[in-house]
Amino acid sequence: MNKKPFDLDTCEHEPIHLIGAVQPHGALVAIDYESHLITYASANTAEFVGRAPEAIMGKPISDLIGKENARAMPDFPAETTTPELLKPWFIELSGLDGTPHQIECLPHRNKNHIILEFMQPQLAPATVWEDEILRREIISELIKPDALSELAAVSARIIRDVTGFDRVMIYKFAEDKHGEVIAESTNRPDSFLGLHYPASDIPDPARRHFTLNVMRSIPNINGEHIPILGMSGEVANAESDTPLDLTFSKLRAVAPVHVEYLNNMGVGGSLSISLITNGELWGLVACHHYRPRLVPSSRLRFAELLGGTTSALLQSIENTSQLKKNIEAEKTAFFIEQQVRAGLPLRDLVTQQADTLMTLVDAQGLFLVLGDEVVKAGTTPDPALDYAALHALNAEGVATTDALSNVVEMSEDQTALVAGAAYLNLSDDGRDYLVLLRSHYHQTIRWAGKPGKIETTDKDGITRLSPRGSFALWQEERRGKSKPFDAIDRDTLRILRRALFALNSVERERQALEAQKKAEAEEMRLRHALLDAARASSLGELASAIAHELNQPLSAISNYVSACQQEFKNAGMPVPPQAKELIDTAVAETARAGELVRRVRDFISRGDLKPEFIDLNQVIRQGVGLAQVASNAPGLETRFLLDPGLPKVLADPVQIGQVLLNLARNGITAMEHAHAKVLTIETSQGPDFVEVAVRDTGQGIPQDAQAFIFEPFHASTTKGMGIGLSLCRSIIEAHSGRIWAQPSDAGATLMFLLPLQAEPDD
Repeated sequence: MNKKPFDLDTCEHEPIHLIGAVQPHGALVAIDYESHLITYASANTAEFVGRAPEAIMGKPISDLIGKENARAMPDFPAETTTPELLKPWFIELSGLDGTPHQIECLPHRNKNHIILEFMQPQLAPATVWEDEILRREIISELIKPDALSELAAVSARIIRDVTGFDRVMIYKFAEDKHGEVIAESTNRPDSFLGLHYPASDIPDPARRHFTLNVMRSIPNINGEHIPILGMSGEVANAESDTPLDLTFSKLRAVAPVHVEYLNNMGVGGSLSISLITNGELWGLVACHHYRPRLVPSSRLRFAELLGGTTSALLQSIENTSQLKKNIEAEKTAFFIEQQVRAGLPLRDLVTQQADTLMTLVDAQGLFLVLGDEVVKAGTTPDPALDYAALHALNAEGVATTDALSNVVEMSEDQTALVAGAAYLNLSDDGRDYLVLLRSHYHQTIRWAGKPGKIETTDKDGITRLSPRGSFALWQEERRGKSKPFDAIDRDTLRILRRALFALNSVERERQALEAQKKAEAEEMRLRHALLDAARASSLGELASAIAHELNQPLSAISNYVSACQQEFKNAGMPVPPQAKELIDTAVAETARAGELVRRVRDFISRGDLKPEFIDLNQVIRQGVGLAQVASNAPGLETRFLLDPGLPKVLADPVQIGQVLLNLARNGITAMEHAHAKVLTIETSQGPDFVEVAVRDTGQGIPQDAQAFIFEPFHASTTKGMGIGLSLCRSIIEAHSGRIWAQPSDAGATLMFLLPLQAEPDD
């Protein structure tokens, strides 16, 4: 068989499904799926089916089991199947001498082979099926418990009653894969209840097989390994060119390292039943007998049924427990969501609900970071820890550890304070997060023997690692860690994280909108300041122009009066005292008027916009109406092409009315000598603005003047001083808008647009 030595280093990777042998309480035959020719056979087929391997190898399966049985062989799907103890195939075979005998067969398909496993059937009916008391006990007691420990204890007792083993244990796997005996039924004076077994006792390949095969029966730990032979006569193990895959075989031989392990425990026969919950290996029913024990197949089928029932009940209890925890988490998340949506800041709400959040996951400290804000509750290290390493480890926004000091740099004082943490990422950029901290969990673990490997030296002087030789009680004090976060804790954390993340996103969006509003208000303030500056500049330019225009005639008047006085002197005519006084007064008053003009030039008026959401169409009608009254132009026709669906605009109604008054008045003035006087005002809506157009049928704007009409003192009409359009531009730009002259074949078209902003809710 295997030529290389087995030890615990190699068994982690050993292909035990290619062991190439079966246990002696049955025989195995494998046939090609397509041809139904026998291609593998165990060396003991003569004992069970009446023919040796060399007599059947390469022959059709019908030669061995008969044509009728071959035709009655169960149908197999295209993929691999698992043999079911609950559905055995009973057939009758004829030996070489023609003597018929009964045989029990467990058939299954594995890839390209159909594997038939033959065992002797039970000769008499199993009394367990007629035991009314036991059946009542199963129905009344196994299904009744709603606590895990009670269910495990009842299950262990009933399975021992059915199988007759000396000891039956319910063995639960922990997060780190080590196991604990949580229930036991035994006739032995010693007890394994509460003992722990290291994860290395059941390596990953064995766990895989326990998941794929619910039942594993080993009637005799030290029973002979019966080799499986291929067509060439070579043993079909891992070293063969054509090994046979025994993954789903019930008769698969026992790996040497497992034989050694069970011998170290003093076990002569064993039976294991896998407990599968939610598709994963939850634990095992481990049955030990201290001498070989072959359990009748009918009782094995019954034990398999009990194991499946126990698994289903365990799953129900665990799912119920998880559901209760999830409901509590959902209730807390819903309450937080309602309060946040009602306007309470997330920071304040987490502060209020800190005790509830910590209780949900059995935490003793809470540390919340929202941007630059920090909230602490319960037991937290000071100074605060840097949890960036936990952020890097998060999956679906959650990271957990029961050894925080292995992940985050911590001082001795901080390490003494907390040991484990659950990290909840609350933002895409990682700036916001919640950490729930767990204190130290001092635990005394009672191991069934020291959980380590031992070195042994064989007769050839080769040293290897072997299973533990002693299972005497050995205690270990576990320190420096917190209570581990289990699957239920992580589900609870994911529920809380989902709600907190969503609410934090809403709050961030709300804060962003508030910041945007503040920025817009500041921008509006700056625009008002610019408008004031523009107005001051315009008025200053106006005052300078007035001063310039008035100072010349005033100076001329002063000069003319003084010249008149000089002419009297040149003519030798005396100036009457009263006339001289009047002349001097006129000169003085002229000088005083010039000084007044200079003061007007330095005077600047100030004013502020008062924006509100206005009906722009209504403001347009009011402004144009004022222009019509002021002009009193005969034959004027005014056309309003106003969009009735125009949304309200944030603007100062007085200032915008002034713009419409100026534009309409300019248009009316421009049409003073026109044959047809038509003033058209049109409004329309763009994607994020409204547009206003004022058209007239007047003389139009000269080409050379279009670039300057919005500059102060460049008149667009034959009347006025040319500051009207300049003020219009200042007002529109103060509203973040734009004004311009649209090229037109006839008359003039002046247009401006104002931005749209969302009108706030009540």
